[in-house]
Formats: sequence, structure tokens, C-alpha cells
Amino acid sequence: MERIGKNWIHVLVLVLGAALFASCSSPRIDLTAWRASQPTAAMPNSDVDGALQTIERRRSERDLRGARELALALAAAQPDDARVLNAASRAESDGMALFAAEDRSSRDHAAASALEFAERAQAAGADSAAALGQLAWALGTTTHLQPMFDRAGHAKRTVEVAQRALAAAPDEPTALATLALVHLRLETLPWIASVMAFGAPDSSLAQAEQFARRACAVEASRENRQILAKVLDARGERAKARAELDAALAAAPRWPRDDALESALRTLRRSLD
Repeated sequence: MERIGKNWIHVLVLVLGAALFASCSSPRIDLTAWRASQPTAAMPNSDVDGALQTIERRRSERDLRGARELALALAAAQPDDARVLNAASRAESDGMALFAAEDRSSRDHAAASALEFAERAQAAGADSAAALGQLAWALGTTTHLQPMFDRAGHAKRTVEVAQRALAAAPDEPTALATLALVHLRLETLPWIASVMAFGAPDSSLAQAEQFARRACAVEASRENRQILAKVLDARGERAKARAELDAALAAAPRWPRDDALESALRTLRRSLD
């Protein structure tokens, strides 16, 4: 019996060690190769302001692919313009909605690219509430790309940047959505990750719901309502989560990522039946 007990302890140590190794590892990111592989649009015969207006128009028409291709081309041509870099960061965040959930490599590279563009935009002087909100979002979508023992600090920085955005504009929707997600993710960490999350910011599902509802009140996009539905599900309010998704899918697409996220919302809705 003693030998059997020791064997089980040995197996448990091996399993926990493997889980720890897997959780501490992060995907390999090569932004140079990634950006070279992405389609870009031919630069229009207009100035930077005109190109930025075209990007905004395409996003308002929910043409995320066209907007993204132009934004990436513009960033390559104007690598020091804060406005351009911010647009490129947002375009890469849009890209995460375009790639299938199963395409983890593309989604991870788009997230990392969004953060790199956002940090360059900040260094170049982008300090508006919207730019800070985009930086916070880009930080929030790259937490899992950090080494495990750096993730708590990364989450703390995400919260700090989002709060700066809200200090400048209390209804900045991207910052509100980011804070909702940070609270949700911290409250739903796997056990092995929660053990090593010392130093992470305080969190609660109640605050996650508050931020998600505020984001929906400002911008009732499918993305924000998806976040709210996930929070409600985590709180054990599955019927309310289903109702939120049903309302989001019943509403006509209006916000830039609405079309791209329809499939993800339907998948989430089915999982709640």
C-alpha cells in the first residue's frame, strides 16, 4: 500500500508539473512574418486624412476586411503617425473577429500586432480617450501571450490604462468592455492559473456585469452584448444570458464588428441551451 501511495503521489506531481509547464508557456509570435503575410490594399491617391476617413467609412459599413487592408497599408507607409498607428491597432483587433475561433495562431498574431501598434501610437502621442481605450483592449487581448508569472502585472496595467481612458471620457465604450473582460477572466481562471495570479488586480463578477452593462448602454454592439452574456452565464444567470444573445442576434447589424461576430454569438447561444 505504501508503494502504491508513493506511485500516486509521483503521478500527481508529474500531472501538476505538466499543467504548470503548459500554463507557463506562451505562443511564439513573429510579427515581421505575420505582417508580411497579410493582404494590404493599394494606397489611394489621397492624403493621410483622406485615407483615415476612408477607413472610418468602411468600418461604418462593416467592411472590416477592406478597412483592415487599408489601415495596414497606411501604417507601413506612415509608421510614425499616431493616428495611423491607432487605426492599425484597431484594424488588427478587428482581424481577431474575422479569424475563426479555431485559428488560434492568426488570432494570437493579430492580438500581438494590435498591441504593438497601440504602444507605438501612444509613444507617438496618441493620448485621446479612444486611443487609450484601444490600448487597454489590445493589452487585455494579449494577457495569455505573456509568460505566466508576468500575467498579473499585465492585467494590472490593462486596468490602469482603461481607467485612464475613463478618467478622460467616462463613457468610453472600449475601456468599459475591457474592464468587464478583465474582471470576468480573473474570476473564471483555471485553478492552476489562479494559484499563480498573485499581484493581479481585485476583481468580481458583480463589477464585470456593471462594466458590461455600461458598455452596452453606450454601444449596444453584438460584441458588448456577448461580453455581458458571458458575465451573466458566469454568475449563474443562464436564462438572462440567453435573452441577451437572442436580443443581440434579433437586432439589425449596426456596429462595425456585428456581422463578423454573428457566428460566434450563435455558437455561444447554442452552448447555453
